[in-house]
Amino acid sequence: MSVDHPVGAHVAVRPAVDADAEAWHAFLAARPEGDPLQAWPWGEAARISGERPERLIVRGVDGRVRGVAQALVRSAFAGATVLYLPHGPVWEREAPDGGDVLDALLAGLRALARRERGIVVLLEPRAALEGEAAGVDVGGALAGRGLRRARRPIQLVATRMVELLDGGDELAATWTSDARNLAGRSAREGVAVEIDRLGASGAAREFHGLLEATGERAAFRPRPLAFLEGLAAGFATGAPSIGWYTAIARLGGRAIAGMAVPRVGDRAFYLYGASLREPELKHVNAAYGTMAALMRALAGDGVRWLDLWGVVDADDPTADPSWQGYSLFKRKFGGRAVRHPGVFEMVVDRPRVLVRDLRDRLRGGP
Repeated sequence: MSVDHPVGAHVAVRPAVDADAEAWHAFLAARPEGDPLQAWPWGEAARISGERPERLIVRGVDGRVRGVAQALVRSAFAGATVLYLPHGPVWEREAPDGGDVLDALLAGLRALARRERGIVVLLEPRAALEGEAAGVDVGGALAGRGLRRARRPIQLVATRMVELLDGGDELAATWTSDARNLAGRSAREGVAVEIDRLGASGAAREFHGLLEATGERAAFRPRPLAFLEGLAAGFATGAPSIGWYTAIARLGGRAIAGMAVPRVGDRAFYLYGASLREPELKHVNAAYGTMAALMRALAGDGVRWLDLWGVVDADDPTADPSWQGYSLFKRKFGGRAVRHPGVFEMVVDRPRVLVRDLRDRLRGGP
């Protein structure tokens, strides 16, 4: 698929090249549903973990970007692959010809999957927070084109978006009293928070050490250090459309907590948080101090929203119990509840998908 694939007289899809990256990110930044998982650096960092990014871009006859799709190519079985679009594709869904743009992306993805021996393409678009795009039935648009809803999501479908307001007292008034008190106590206990915006390898390495300690305590395996370093360096390019923040909380010079946050346009995303839980740190409340300092820094840089990235409701019977602790912490900082549409499957090789489904059932999957 080395040439443009025309779908209509006014839009065409083709593989994206490095020269498209700046326009790609400007488009993501302008879209209310654009986020870091469809940004160029995420694909490059995923490459380090063995997931090769393939990118498609839709432009109009005037050259304007109308839609983008970053697919991660994953090995499946017997030489087959699965293509996964985390929080993608992204297109002008509310435009009068938004259906044509979506059709162009789907046609390009199907052609790409065939070239990659893909058995299925997994699309997981996110919800839009504001504007006309927020009212579009994305699930209905995909189902109406023959895509089927997957049995389970890959990313968490529920989150909260915090409007950062002034980053200070006005923002803190939207938190619970517990969050305000604990953030204040953290400062009084001497916790100081440093913010790295340059994607420095040293800051990423220090944060990754905290993340490994958290993973050992909470029984999860974090992404490798090379992934985090690549992500930080890729977002911290100085381009106006994207950015990066590593927040490190210190007590007496020692790193005890941190957060890793990319930015797309006027939205930031709390991807990773980590902290130590030693007995002597019980009352310093470093996570609260880090969140408060990070929100101040973001607001000061003109960022309007912070996506808390995965917040399950306390009364959600389908929620993974392991997320309740993180969610309780995040809910204390308020925000608007947002629920994403979930995963939709474009079946490319039906016999092999049937084999995959049978394997899943035999393994006890839902």
